[in-house]
Amino acid sequence: MTDNSPLKGLGGWLIIVAIRLIFGLISSLLLVFSSAIVFMGWSQLTNPDSNFYIENLNWIYPIEIGINLIIIFFSIYLLYLFFTKNYKFPSSMICLEFFVIIFNLLDRFITYQFTTFKLEIRDIVIITNSTLWGIIWILYMLNSVRVKNTFVNGHR
Repeated sequence: MTDNSPLKGLGGWLIIVAIRLIFGLISSLLLVFSSAIVFMGWSQLTNPDSNFYIENLNWIYPIEIGINLIIIFFSIYLLYLFFTKNYKFPSSMICLEFFVIIFNLLDRFITYQFTTFKLEIRDIVIITNSTLWGIIWILYMLNSVRVKNTFVNGHR
């Protein structure tokens, strides 16, 4: 028995894409909210006379928070495109994946170049994991028949 129905709709691997987007959004929100705790001790972390001073954190940390806010807003936009099956979703998802890969690499590089933090194995695992998953989903968006058949709404 063969199934000749076209691959279309928010099913198959696209369910994993939706789950990934939702959990990524939640993760970014938690990261930004947990940053409020850091801001409570901000004066001690950025005061050179403090025992808790971290060099260059006063400009690195706000940039990280700002970029995470951009990721949050873009993720909300992506979820809208996803559930409306908008034709812009695949290319927008690819842009987010590239952006997150580049952000993770630059963030780690800048943090370890300009602060006293040291590169740890878990950081390498996070970068590798993020990069591999990003590449997998970029390739899926580019090659999937289901993606091509599903995200057609809004195209003139």
